[in-house]
Amino acid sequence: MVKKKTTVYLDSDVLTAAKAAALTSKRSESAVIEDALRSYLRSGHGDAVREELQQLLERVASASELDEDAALAQAVGDVHAVRRQRRSRSVRGE
Repeated sequence: MVKKKTTVYLDSDVLTAAKAAALTSKRSESAVIEDALRSYLRSGHGDAVREELQQLLERVASASELDEDAALAQAVGDVHAVRRQRRSRSVRGE
């Protein structure tokens, strides 16, 4: 399986716990975090999220005249806008 690098932001206490778990289990922090995420997704939470996302995508697709490439470009732009907004609120301490 090909691994991809990503950046995530974690509360310092969660990161500290992940580092401790990695040290005590003699595994990498990445392995500990990946296992935790896989466990979460297997617990059924992932299924609910995927179903909700699928329903949203179907509603958007039925109401849109964009082709797939244009829709993807729009979605990427929207995600970037939301991230900018969140960073702005975070800097202001909201």
